[in-house]
Amino acid sequence: MLETVVASGQATAMLWQAHAPTLDLPERFTTAAPFSAAAKASAARGWPVIPRKTGGGITPQGPGVLNLALCFEVASGQSRAILASYAKIVDPMRAAFSQLGIEAEATSVQGSFCDGDYNLAVEGRKIVGTAQRWRGRTCLIHALLLTDLDLAPAVAALADFSADLGHDTVFRDDVHCRLADLLKTEQDLTQAAVDALWQAVSEAGYVPFAP
Repeated sequence: MLETVVASGQATAMLWQAHAPTLDLPERFTTAAPFSAAAKASAARGWPVIPRKTGGGITPQGPGVLNLALCFEVASGQSRAILASYAKIVDPMRAAFSQLGIEAEATSVQGSFCDGDYNLAVEGRKIVGTAQRWRGRTCLIHALLLTDLDLAPAVAALADFSADLGHDTVFRDDVHCRLADLLKTEQDLTQAAVDALWQAVSEAGYVPFAP
């Protein structure tokens, strides 16, 4: 996706879900001495570990998680300011939540996985995590939305893997929330999120990514 936008300059968007539970983490984690043993132990617990190109921290993937990626080029003369780049994904996601009757804000949430200032939270609980990667003046930015993930086993898997890496990070499932906790509808939760997100990113000028 990044290479395509570098070549074309056309801002694109993609939504996807992983079919099976995994732990997803930046490539920098793979250089740690305990990584290989920790990854094997996590896989044995049912949570294979997959490195990614963007930054941030360890995150869960799989059923119950919806991912949005946006890729865009910054015009010559414009800065690569982190606030401006994260706003590119935070603003349309907040607009999509608003369509669903949910008000979200960008904030850090202590105890959440992959915590950062550009999470989206609802009433202080994290529902979206974000990360990004740059190539020249082109940015790939990614958001992870919790739809109906079973939080307790996912957070336990994160905690176990992190401990095996020798980290002392504390993860708590009660500081997260899911679309299922907020949206009472007979419509499929994931489809409701997909429809709202596509509308928001289309209005922001993105076209669907075609591999």
